[in-house]
Amino acid sequence: MKWVLFLLSLVALFAANNALFWLPGRYDWFNFVAAAVAIPVAAVLAWFSSKRFVGGQATWKEVLTAPPAVIWFFVVVVFLFEGLTKVAAYYFAYH
Repeated sequence: MKWVLFLLSLVALFAANNALFWLPGRYDWFNFVAAAVAIPVAAVLAWFSSKRFVGGQATWKEVLTAPPAVIWFFVVVVFLFEGLTKVAAYYFAYH
């Protein structure tokens, strides 16, 4: 079950990536709602998958350092960096 939850969290992150960076056209409410739903869903799935990876009575630190949680955190940081880069590019392109 841990691998299924892990793969589902990756699929949710993939959906967020597509909504944020790969859909053509202007950003509208759909892009932000899709990403705003997909990222927390991926976080919950990664949390439960991490708990399964660690097993038993795990501490917060053990769960947060399990591979699914680390991968989720890394991908979200990449999303933030890429988003800030896009905002900066739009700002400098039009000012």
